[in-house]
Parts: sequence; structure tokens; C-alpha cells
Amino acid sequence: LNAAPVRAPRQRVRFLPAPAPGGGGAVELVAARVPVLADHPLVRGPRFKKLKIGAGHRLDVKASGVFVLGIGHGNKLLTDLYNCHLTKVYIVGGLFGKATDDFSDTGNLVEKTTFDHITREKLERILAVIQGTNQKALLVYSNIDMKTQEAYELAVKGLIRPMGKCPPIITAVRCLQFALPEFQL
Repeated sequence: LNAAPVRAPRQRVRFLPAPAPGGGGAVELVAARVPVLADHPLVRGPRFKKLKIGAGHRLDVKASGVFVLGIGHGNKLLTDLYNCHLTKVYIVGGLFGKATDDFSDTGNLVEKTTFDHITREKLERILAVIQGTNQKALLVYSNIDMKTQEAYELAVKGLIRPMGKCPPIITAVRCLQFALPEFQL
């Protein structure tokens, strides 16, 4: 950052003595714009001596997305960002019929099976069950009294969020693509 181009120094109006137009040794004051020497790099020194950088979250090795950094005083905003309890959207691809030791596409193949009995409807029924159980957990971790008007309005808008530490909760899941043996959620 210290090697980045710097803005031009600020200008200040100063009244400087100049010889009067009639001569005779008379001096008059003339307005002139001069740079502020306090902005000069040799006077000011390097802009950044210590720079604090904080990460808002971590991305997994095989994940892509926005990586939030806080620089300097922006580190204080990372806590506010965390306390907003923002939701995250993931797109996950999978392959039916194969199991690996680390559940990734690069792991060692542990098991192989048939997948012709799987249909999109069956997959969507299972996803609905997963989403339903997570909705119950969301209500428990949201710390909102469910018998209030506020809870109803937040639920209608889809704004109920878990407060504080809680396990990951799936608020919505759906099948985006289904072409056996591959699928995308």
C-alpha cells in the first residue's frame, strides 16, 4: 500500500511578498497557491507503518465466493457484520452411486452402488424433510417468542435468523439440476 500512487499534496493560499510594479524597492503581497509541506512524502513518511488486516470468515479450499477483509479501523466493522447473522447461499454438486472416504470428488472410492431407483420427486421429498427439521431448529435458536405479532411478521418476510452461536441451519434447500447420476442443490 505504501508503493501505491499518492494523491497530489493539498494546496494552500499564501500571501507572498513580491516587488511592486513601480519599482523603487517597494514590496506588495500577492496571493499564490503553494503545496502544503505536511503532505509531502519526505515530511510525512510512509503512510502505513503498522496495518491490521482481519478476515471476516474463511472460505473452504474448494469454495468460491466473496472473501471479506477488514483493513485498519474496518476491523471493527467485521464484528458488526458477524452479528448481522447474514445467510449464505451454497450451490452443491453431487454424484449418486459412489462414496469416497472424505466425501469429496477427489477422495478414495469406498463404495459403489446402483442409482436407477432415485427420481427427482424422491430427492425433493427428502430435501423437504431436511428443510422442515431445520426450520424447527431455526425457531428454537432465534430467541423470539413465537406467540407475538413481531414473530409472525418476521416469519412472513423470511427474516427469522438464529441469534448467537448455533450449529449451521439450512433455511432453504432445493434441487436445481437433476440428470442421473449427477445432481445440483
